Amino acid sequence: MVKIPHELIKSLTELGMLDSEAKLYAALVFLRSAEVRDLLEFLDVSKPSIYEGLRMLEKNGLIILTSPRPATYQAIEPKIALEIIIKRYMDAKKEALIQLQDFKNQEITIKPNNPLFFIFGGKSIEFKIKDMLKNAKESIYCQTSIKYLDYIEKTAKKNIQINLVIMVDGNNSKGRLERLSRMSNVKIKIKEKNKIIERMEKDNLKNRSMGGMIDLIDLDNQFTLVVDDSEVLLVPPLKDDSLTAITSTNKALIFRIKIGIEEASSSNKSDEQ
Repeated sequence: MVKIPHELIKSLTELGMLDSEAKLYAALVFLRSAEVRDLLEFLDVSKPSIYEGLRMLEKNGLIILTSPRPATYQAIEPKIALEIIIKRYMDAKKEALIQLQDFKNQEITIKPNNPLFFIFGGKSIEFKIKDMLKNAKESIYCQTSIKYLDYIEKTAKKNIQINLVIMVDGNNSKGRLERLSRMSNVKIKIKEKNKIIERMEKDNLKNRSMGGMIDLIDLDNQFTLVVDDSEVLLVPPLKDDSLTAITSTNKALIFRIKIGIEEASSSNKSDEQ
């Protein structure tokens, strides 16, 4: 029996299909055309699940009934099917944004206090960073490792004033940083990772109560971003398989972090390459 690739089912379920629907659609793509009994033989899926899955796939326009007796189905060509799915999600996204904004703006009897910060994790961090940079209009203050340089390079083309403090490890990105530094809207301060680690190790030796803390740090994960003096995002430099970021619109916190980036960018210590 032909086995449907696990990654194919995973991709389809991430696009919103149920597991049984993903298996049915993949089977119909492979078989070109099939009756219900063919699908029962081909798939390890219960008969009720097959009927329900076929109903939903047909309702969403991803398969068509080519013959009523016996019921025979055919899959819509994958490129078209995926476009249908994406369009449905984009339409749902637009409607959800409208409805959520309307709901958020409704007056309530007790107005809750705004939280000091919001937490992001996993893949949502990348989307949040891109969203903040995309909507930046006046200024960007960023302290980061070379790991996040791609985001800054793309944003620099918008001609927004960028104050960048970046930590490097060797000369691997020297050319990219030189190109950035030639842009009139970008101010760069380069810090060497090995020198930062040396200072941390010295501080660690001086303060025995901090023993072992240096082993918890991964400087490559560090990312601090302030956009338009209106929002800050922090990814702490910690060793962790699953990164966590916090964002805040608290003015005092934004001001303090922005000052810290400005001080780091104007530092006269010999950290530059």
